Amino acid sequence: MTTRRSRPRAALRRVATISTGLVAVALTGVVAAVGVPEGWGAAPGAASTDVEQIEATTPERVLVCPAPVRLADTAQVGDAQFGAAPVETTTALRAAVVGGAGTGSANPGDTPVNLTGLDALDASPLEEGEGATIVSLADVTDGEVLRVGAGTPVDTRVAASVGSVTTAGDLRGLAAASCAVPDISQWLVGGSTEVGSSAQLVLQNPGRTPATVRLSIWGPGGPVVLSGGGQYLVPPGEEVVTLVEAVAPEQRRLAVHVESTGGTVAAYLQHSTLDGLVPVGVDFVVPGAEPTTALALGVTSAGESVEDPWAPQLRLLAPGSEAGSATVTVYGADGRVRLRGGEEQDLAPGAVTDVSLGGLPAGDYTVAVDSTVPVVAGAFQARAGDPVPDSLDDTPQVDRAWVAATALDALSAAAEDDLSADGAGRETVEPTAARTTDRGTVTLVPGTNSVVRVGAVPSVRGDDAAPTGTFSGTLRAYGADGALLGETVLAVEAGTTTSLDALAIGDGKEPAVLTLDASEKSAGSPQDGPTLVWSVLASAGSPVADADEGAPGTLVSVLVPVPPASSQGTVAVRATSTAGLPD
Repeated sequence: MTTRRSRPRAALRRVATISTGLVAVALTGVVAAVGVPEGWGAAPGAASTDVEQIEATTPERVLVCPAPVRLADTAQVGDAQFGAAPVETTTALRAAVVGGAGTGSANPGDTPVNLTGLDALDASPLEEGEGATIVSLADVTDGEVLRVGAGTPVDTRVAASVGSVTTAGDLRGLAAASCAVPDISQWLVGGSTEVGSSAQLVLQNPGRTPATVRLSIWGPGGPVVLSGGGQYLVPPGEEVVTLVEAVAPEQRRLAVHVESTGGTVAAYLQHSTLDGLVPVGVDFVVPGAEPTTALALGVTSAGESVEDPWAPQLRLLAPGSEAGSATVTVYGADGRVRLRGGEEQDLAPGAVTDVSLGGLPAGDYTVAVDSTVPVVAGAFQARAGDPVPDSLDDTPQVDRAWVAATALDALSAAAEDDLSADGAGRETVEPTAARTTDRGTVTLVPGTNSVVRVGAVPSVRGDDAAPTGTFSGTLRAYGADGALLGETVLAVEAGTTTSLDALAIGDGKEPAVLTLDASEKSAGSPQDGPTLVWSVLASAGSPVADADEGAPGTLVSVLVPVPPASSQGTVAVRATSTAGLPD
């Protein structure tokens, strides 16, 4: 089943609160480009010894947000007790631009910042201020796009998130995600199409040209032959929704690769599950790292046993043609925690495998995967609630959260110097953009409570390797008015995981935006120290009956940080008359 949705947009449908405030952010400095140095006209074959600092401004940034959760069959009806949708789903969105465009340092009037639909119509400009610009939307009904024009200062941080809360019915749960940059290749690791599960694949095209999308899907038995061929046309400014169970039925475990040509798209899965009439979770499965041999993610355990079906699960896929093996290492608050029977995993090519993380004591953990062949990964965790009200069945309702993996080698690879010509007769000799201190930004979904999980994965892992080094950095929290609420200095030892309540970072006030900066020492030598992996565990709804005061709600989801722009910092170049010419 495939449906195409365009956006009917009402001019006054938003309920928005937009505010700005002064923000003091310690960011990478901007060095303005200087004039043409002496020696620019040097003799052929000679290179000038003078070095020119060229500012690397950011391109246009586009973040696409998931649409509100929705039933696969909107015609489903029932009585008030067993109806598929006995209550309405409420969806909120928050977007933020921190620093840069609001500082007055780069002609902000020339840099539009808008929230629009996929079709780029009905733009709502974000008000420019002296620092952070934050907008919160209630009653969101469609997918939104945050568009920030090209040429913003290199230290500008752009992030957005969306969350849907449903307190009863088939869609009971919190489905939240950070809005993502559209791309030509995306890996979605999570979901299922077995009986009782629904996985809706949503393809969104925020561009001006049509995109042709090709799907590849893997299950427990290997690559799946797709009904209909697995190719879709996504028109500009529209989205296409496909029921994965219609093209790849009866797959207990899923991994999906989305490839597009002609234009970039945003992609995600909406995964929901029922155990008979009892809802057992809804969430978005968002893109994670491309196939690699080292990746990590964060999970939270409630102390479930190994046999508990709701214990956290790690999902792995080696999509290539070669078999391999993976080592799974788990780091908790006090260091490495042994995963009984699960630390060494054989990887059959093309087969999706789940690894139970049950047996861990209650707490927050960072899970690292090292494999002999490229893999993709994801994980889920669950939280039990009360049984369905007025039901004879005492089975608890459950909500689950899917977590996307992060590549561990991304920072190390980015830190390598790369000698290359810039196309203007100048040779790049010292790129500094890779050493930015920015470790990502998360906007928190309005109406949720948040816990920040920060893990420091050692650069060398294994039974014989003692973790060394410490990740040092600063978490900053900003309020809905854009003001800096507070900051927390981090010192996370390699091989450990730290968790912090977002309220504590905000000095007792509810944050709207979190940013994380590495110290100059941690940013300058990522290959020597631990690699940072962080995420935000969001909770909503009521806690279980008879829970202690202050207990979190039973609806959960995970937000991963929006990374910095691909072009940040400055580049040192020198004049040469041979750059770009063959040897």
